[in-house]
Amino acid sequence: MDTKTLCLAVLQAAPASGYEIKKTLELGPLSHFQEISFGAIYPALARLAEEGLIVGRTQAQDKRPDKKVFSLTASGRDRLVETLLQPPAPDRVRSDFLLILFLSDLLPQDHVIEIIDARTADLEKEAADMSAEDLSEDSPAHRFVHDFGLAYYRFAADWFRRNRDYLIRYPKASSPETERERMMGKG
Repeated sequence: MDTKTLCLAVLQAAPASGYEIKKTLELGPLSHFQEISFGAIYPALARLAEEGLIVGRTQAQDKRPDKKVFSLTASGRDRLVETLLQPPAPDRVRSDFLLILFLSDLLPQDHVIEIIDARTADLEKEAADMSAEDLSEDSPAHRFVHDFGLAYYRFAADWFRRNRDYLIRYPKASSPETERERMMGKG
């Protein structure tokens, strides 16, 4: 999703400032789906306002500068729904962790096991935290996505736990040239 759509998604729940939108996308339930840079939010909000999809109003704050709070217009809600009705792009996984594992034959095996164990612990903690959440007030859609995320974390942790020794059973690549050929599908 583009930045404008992400801003509309946040604003459909409640009016918010650019800073609050960023925090919602970093820490709220939407943080699991997309990343957005802080520098991209304000230009997106300006374009959305120009298009009449949001409106901004200045809100006074005690002992702080005034802030601009944005609200979704009816046209903005329609645009959000219209965008959500489009087929989604394929999911893309970008992971420093998986890159490290992909190149793990260059690393000491004890380090590889250590990072797999650390990631497994992180996944288990995330699953435990999600399991403890009270979803009684959430919509069926929110619970559905939550449960998918929980299943993902549990599956990934279990898979890493069961397969962590796979990377140390096989000898290292014989040479950088051989590895390059393998990565390019020639080996």
